[in-house]
Amino acid sequence: RISNANLAVQINKSATNESPPIINQDPSNTSFDEEKTEARVHSLIEEYTENYSELTDRPVKEALEDLATFRTSSFDQQAIIVRELFTNVLEAKPRARKAVGHLLDAALNEDILSTEAFLSGFKMIVEAAPDYAVDIPLIWQYIGEIIGAFIGAPTSNMSLLKPILECVPDDKSKQLFQFITRYATEFSSRSRIQNFWQSSGFTLNDLIKSDLIDSSFSNEYDWLFDTPEVESPAPQSKENNSPRADPQLVKLFKSVNDQSTTVTDPEIITYIREHMDPNEKFYIRNIVLSYLEACLINRDPQKKIQEDIAKKRMTILNAIIEHKPEGEIQAVYAIQNFVNKLEHPPKMARLLFDIFYDEECVSEDAFFEWLKHPDQSETEGHAVVEMSTKDFFTWLQQAETEVEEGEEEEGN
Repeated sequence: RISNANLAVQINKSATNESPPIINQDPSNTSFDEEKTEARVHSLIEEYTENYSELTDRPVKEALEDLATFRTSSFDQQAIIVRELFTNVLEAKPRARKAVGHLLDAALNEDILSTEAFLSGFKMIVEAAPDYAVDIPLIWQYIGEIIGAFIGAPTSNMSLLKPILECVPDDKSKQLFQFITRYATEFSSRSRIQNFWQSSGFTLNDLIKSDLIDSSFSNEYDWLFDTPEVESPAPQSKENNSPRADPQLVKLFKSVNDQSTTVTDPEIITYIREHMDPNEKFYIRNIVLSYLEACLINRDPQKKIQEDIAKKRMTILNAIIEHKPEGEIQAVYAIQNFVNKLEHPPKMARLLFDIFYDEECVSEDAFFEWLKHPDQSETEGHAVVEMSTKDFFTWLQQAETEVEEGEEEEGN
């Protein structure tokens, strides 16, 4: 079937690549070829699961565009698409099942697939599950992984949990509920699932037959009814009072050399704008610290800066700092914090000062402001960095003097 599928993909691609995809192209178009549909889904899943990354939603968007080129308004075809999305990852890696859960969420959210078709396709999977179980003993766990990612997605599909479980035989519904809840929590967060659950107004009896619910099962899911914790617990609020790198942003900055998951500068800027607060005291510094962390090659005892990442990603810092004096000064303090934490590796501060100056991220005025008027709450490491960058400031001073002399001569 795979070879035929590839052939069908080639035929279909030549027909669909002529123009950009348009969602809901023709509502009256319900004709489809089942084999070609299966082949297209197989091809889509291969590419999508290979490119899937939690760091960017670009692979999801590309998969939706691909899906929109061959899905019609036919209910039967959309149900087959859902079925094939499941079957193509049942024996894949967990990451692929999570990816499909997120894709299903996006496809329903964008009205590319209807809710009714989703449930119909899911029912096909459930009906085939006993046959699948012969070769895939963990079939219900894998289905739970996909639905868990779907339920835990930011848009909340918790309201669909009841019709989903209604498709499942009574003797499997309890087990599937446990898998779905486990993976939904793992893929998002406990407090988010609590919020989704409580917004839905469900009780356990709404989803599972009462004779299957014993006290230990009820106790296991008591937490769903507790008051959700705040997403940022108290211990982290203390961290907000000191500069820190954002681990996700570090990964994004680093991705420049990973061809399979290279993330574009605009995507990183979007992440910053969506996940970081410009009103926070250390907004600029946290971004610069994340950038510096990404540039670090830490092979004890040697610690070096990877200059290709440093220069390629500097455009992002320029776009965020925008030559604002206070932002530039915060960038210098970020360098101070960074090298101080690393216990001042030789020549690192000087190299970073050079890069930030050469790439026009920090002006000489900001550097001199840092040097001559140090913030009294930022003294730790300042003197050591000042000593190690002495040559840099001597060079800056000479360059400034030469410019001034040149201007005087022109005036004369």
